[in-house]
Amino acid sequence: MKRIVLSVVILLAGLFAASEIWPSKAAKVILSGLHLFTGMSPQQVETPIGPVGYLRGGSGETVVLLHGIFARKEHWLDMSRQVSGYDLVMLDLPGFGDNPVLDGAEYAYDRQVANVFATLDALGIKDFHLVGNSMGSQIATMMAAARPDQIKTISYIGSPVGVTAPTPSDMERVIAEGTAPLVVRTATQYQDRMAWLFPKEPFLPRPLAREWREAEITRADSNQMIWDRVNASLITPTDQIAPQLTVPSLVIWCRDDRIFHPTGAAVLDAALPDNTLITPSGCGHLPMLDRPKETGQELRAFLDKH
Repeated sequence: MKRIVLSVVILLAGLFAASEIWPSKAAKVILSGLHLFTGMSPQQVETPIGPVGYLRGGSGETVVLLHGIFARKEHWLDMSRQVSGYDLVMLDLPGFGDNPVLDGAEYAYDRQVANVFATLDALGIKDFHLVGNSMGSQIATMMAAARPDQIKTISYIGSPVGVTAPTPSDMERVIAEGTAPLVVRTATQYQDRMAWLFPKEPFLPRPLAREWREAEITRADSNQMIWDRVNASLITPTDQIAPQLTVPSLVIWCRDDRIFHPTGAAVLDAALPDNTLITPSGCGHLPMLDRPKETGQELRAFLDKH
């Protein structure tokens, strides 16, 4: 027994040492393990705007998941374990994640909508459920309004861009002062952003957390450009489009969200014609990360119903 314990300790120590010496390789190994564990296969498709990476797994009706600004497809992984019985397609939105940076004009909301449709067309996906977070939710709303015959349901996982809440959020107050708190240039700023996003930062293996942090810092200038382009292009926000939507919708808006104030949940709920509203505690702007099990179960129950 002592030998087994000693062997495990030595193995863990070796893995830790390897992660310090070869952090990028360690991050890739961890990511491959997460893909394997969740049954999601990393793939790439060629589109008119270049290659687009995505994760795909499962079978049944297709569910397309769209992340928020400066996020990535892997942010849905933990939650996806609860959404069995569906063909899950998690995009790195064109120009984000591991995809190449695009020309600035491609980050306007109308272009992002066109680029997502082009990606789905390249994949041969015609009828699907839509799931979005933050910026991805604004894109999803515009998609549902543009092609209502293709979209079965729309789910807002975390607060969406484009809802005017009665009370300004902490982040909206800071943005009004002329800063961009989600654009990070240093490790300290990255950690500060985590405090904006989560009441309690979820666990992430250190090599992977470091890899993603360094990737964002490296792309800081591009991310500032993207931030400016995206925010300047919001002409018709989600809460103005919502009354036109004919598909069933789900809103999961956390009470501890500092990015968009929780009072916006009632505004969006009233605007959507056929909505289910859930307002959980103990999570922030990204409930698929800090409340993955419960969020996945709620999404699964909604999808099964429709």
